[in-house]
Amino acid sequence: MGKRILRGICLFLILLTVGFIFYNSAQPVKASNTQSAKVAETIGGKPKSEYEDPADWRAFFLHVRKAAHAIEFFTLGLELSFLLLVLLKRTSLLQTAWNILSAALAVAVTDESIQILSGRGARVQDVLLDFCGAAVAAAAVFLLYGAVYLWRRRKPAHEQ
Repeated sequence: MGKRILRGICLFLILLTVGFIFYNSAQPVKASNTQSAKVAETIGGKPKSEYEDPADWRAFFLHVRKAAHAIEFFTLGLELSFLLLVLLKRTSLLQTAWNILSAALAVAVTDESIQILSGRGARVQDVLLDFCGAAVAAAAVFLLYGAVYLWRRRKPAHEQ
């Protein structure tokens, strides 16, 4: 597959992911909580009514919501890293890392701003969690990229 096609697919996936993130942020409080509760019940394996202590349910529910933030931005970080590091390679590694993290931070801040407009509260904690999700993904891609680079540059045993 040509690099142009891969770039187009990657850009499409980035736009799809950002759209998904912004769509979820635009949901009203009640709709967002209902959606999160369904996911929490699916992951937890039991409905809210079966928890003995309501505080246990609330804590689990909040962990699911925070994990969703991290997973969304981990995905975005992977996509941005793949596009900017592997497919474009037009700048230094430091500049590429800066571009990836800046784009992820801009999306995270915009995401929380959309939540304000939808009647939900914005949280700095969520921006930091989003940013960390993208940063971990970028770090993973950079490590893999470096390992592949070193593997390709290694000298065969008979040349040492």
